[in-house]
Amino acid sequence: MEQAMISIQQELQIAKQQNEIFSLKLQLEKSQARKSSRLEDSLFSPNLFPHYQKVAETLSKSSVIPTSYKGKPEDIFVAMAMGYQLGFPVEQSLQDIAVINGRPCLWGDGLLSLALNHPECQDIKEEPIFANENKSIIGFCCTISRKGHAPHSQIFTLQDAEKAGLLKKGGVWNSYPSRMLQMRARSLALRDKFADALRGLRIVEIEEEENSSSAVEGKIIDQSNSQVEKLKSLIKINQQDTQTKSLIENKIENKEETLINNKKQIEFLISGFDHERKNKAYSYFNIDSLDDLTLEQSKIFLVQLKKTRGEIND
Repeated sequence: MEQAMISIQQELQIAKQQNEIFSLKLQLEKSQARKSSRLEDSLFSPNLFPHYQKVAETLSKSSVIPTSYKGKPEDIFVAMAMGYQLGFPVEQSLQDIAVINGRPCLWGDGLLSLALNHPECQDIKEEPIFANENKSIIGFCCTISRKGHAPHSQIFTLQDAEKAGLLKKGGVWNSYPSRMLQMRARSLALRDKFADALRGLRIVEIEEEENSSSAVEGKIIDQSNSQVEKLKSLIKINQQDTQTKSLIENKIENKEETLINNKKQIEFLISGFDHERKNKAYSYFNIDSLDDLTLEQSKIFLVQLKKTRGEIND
């Protein structure tokens, strides 16, 4: 009898161990299935990768994609893959996602669109802050209302910009301070309340202005191979005449700086243009991209854009 009880206990112990092993195997299979499911739900999956790789190669040869993506199928593929995770179609991915110093970012309007499409987004308000005496805009307030959360506001003012040294940089801060204040407040508020939707993405307009190097559409301009160096070699500056050399260099560099600044302002102003409108503008100057603009063309282009916005009169 005692021997029979021992045998039963041993069988029960074995059964218990087998059940534990089966349970662990089941958990492992579920975990592997989840990992496989996440991989399949991306452009890096074995089923989707070959197709979209070919799509990226085709698009890299197109003239209707942002300049920074031309001839770069690998960058295009990564932008499409990130856009896929965000729920963007391919076309929107290439227009709304830019790479600044190797960091994928979204243009301000794309970031706002991503948050507005979130199922828990109830409202996003962006309101200017006016100075009492002259009604000029001195800041912006962005208020986020998300389901299950208390309303959250972020304010960014000219005083904040001055403390951060942004006003000293000139460029877009001199030309469009209100727009930059709006982008700053928007970025702070959205990153606070919709970090899950944004997945660490930041606003292109902010990333560009924070760059110490000049950037156009996420492409860093290599000053060592710029027109400054080319012009220096063409005019064969006399190394002994240091005064003349200094004057010529300053003149060339000033023109180069003006051209770069004009291109940045133009890029900022046409960021909201659709493909057709951009193509018409490029066709008017007989160029394929903003990189092809001459200094004189950039001045004319900028004046026309400002007239369109009503900032200057005919």
